[in-house]
Amino acid sequence: GCRIGGSPKVKKWVVGGTSNGTPSLKDAEMDRNNRRVKYLTGANKTFKAYGMNDEKKKKNKKKNTVQGAIRTVILALALIGLLALCVTYALTGSTRESVGRVSRIGATLSQNVSPFGDSVIFYDGTTLHCVAATGGNEWSYQIGTNADYDANEKRIVAWSGNDLYILNRNGRLIYNNKMSDTVQFASVGDEYVAVFVGDADNGVVSVINGSGQIVDNITVSDQTLLDIGFFMASTTSNAQPIELMWVLGLNTTGTVISTELQTFQPGKLSTGKSSIGEHIAYSIYDENGTLNVVTTRQILHYSYRALEASSPTLIYGYTVEDVKQNGSVLYQLLVPAQEQNEGISIANVRLMYGSVDRVIHLPSACIAARLGTKSVYGFSPNAVYVCSFGETTFRAYALPINVTAVLGMMNDNRAVVASGSEIYVIELPT
Repeated sequence: GCRIGGSPKVKKWVVGGTSNGTPSLKDAEMDRNNRRVKYLTGANKTFKAYGMNDEKKKKNKKKNTVQGAIRTVILALALIGLLALCVTYALTGSTRESVGRVSRIGATLSQNVSPFGDSVIFYDGTTLHCVAATGGNEWSYQIGTNADYDANEKRIVAWSGNDLYILNRNGRLIYNNKMSDTVQFASVGDEYVAVFVGDADNGVVSVINGSGQIVDNITVSDQTLLDIGFFMASTTSNAQPIELMWVLGLNTTGTVISTELQTFQPGKLSTGKSSIGEHIAYSIYDENGTLNVVTTRQILHYSYRALEASSPTLIYGYTVEDVKQNGSVLYQLLVPAQEQNEGISIANVRLMYGSVDRVIHLPSACIAARLGTKSVYGFSPNAVYVCSFGETTFRAYALPINVTAVLGMMNDNRAVVASGSEIYVIELPT
């Protein structure tokens, strides 16, 4: 699948084994078919006037008592049903409101689909396609079979065998080269592209600048390379933030496998190296020049020199699902850790930004949660729940399709989702 690259996106990889709808309502119904009204004849009125037909009067009185009790029970059931309806709407919000435009695009779930700014890209087995949010084709570029790619909002790097391609936002080729060995993977930044060629534990990381020049060849040995990424930070020699690179790997030389973090300034020497120990890191993203390294228990914070910048943030029981940079504020969305054999069922989300660390409960179980430009979104199969930043309750909106997976967010509050094998773009409320 596509590796999600570029700061401040979450980058995820797997080391080992780990990382549904609106409650139904039963309408209370009142059965009025058995209600009958009997009128007295003139003779009966006469009998009644003289105190006659007392037995019949007693029977009617008993009958009226039973009918009154039945009516009371029916009314009570109706009130209970109405109360249940009100409580449910109070908890979940009415889903009578619907989302905006929903567009099906010409891709399937197996075609490595990914958001690409305000567009969507996918690979059909030979060709990379870019389509608009409404499904219209914007451009296509043939890159061969068994290919993969990484992208940010500015560029795409794709590879197939030894062949490497770098495309700009409009699908124009800006670099193509046949590398010295098989490309294992590549990562795209704003100014540089890093390419790892060779074997997983014995290869070379080549760093290519925007002019197509290789500015670094970093040898990888005695470790299994896990991932590469880029981040912006100020250094002792650069007051303005510049693009730096991090490399994450598993050191396999000792008796205990340990995770190692290295940082580099492209075109110059390594800027730092640190051992994370036995912690399994599954995500790295930067926060205003600080690298956040996410493990199963905590978020570790490192400077550009790979030195601990502050105390770790404990997140035991949660995993980082999404991050979003909004101006100078980084929003981090966490969800409860999921057991693989139990499927995905998200009951609450944890939102962290600045000094805020808040748990927000979802109205019903969701299959995914994401961040928009102004809101948190929770996705169930037939509804999307929206909570604006700074608020603590969700609003509910009905979905016209059955959502089975959420592939990501575009930069204009549209979500790329799957319904079975079909791919849709949904315009979301804010």
